[in-house]
Amino acid sequence: MARTEFPSKTPLIGMLMIFAALAIVAFTAYQHAGLLSIIGYAVAAVVGVWGFALTFRDLSDPPPPRQGPPPSGADPERTS
Repeated sequence: MARTEFPSKTPLIGMLMIFAALAIVAFTAYQHAGLLSIIGYAVAAVVGVWGFALTFRDLSDPPPPRQGPPPSGADPERTS
């Protein structure tokens, strides 16, 4: 999966998608529309799983360790 330009916004977007899935479930439960309820719950499940994956994506994909010399202004004694 390619990294986005703003990786810090990815969990926020994921949480918004989870809240959207909850709203879809609440609306679908309120309507009692038969076949449309099944479609609404299916859409909510897909949106919820996708949002969960976006929210917790960064936990399983850490950035690679930095290699090479420290930046020119860094103190070589304080590298941790």
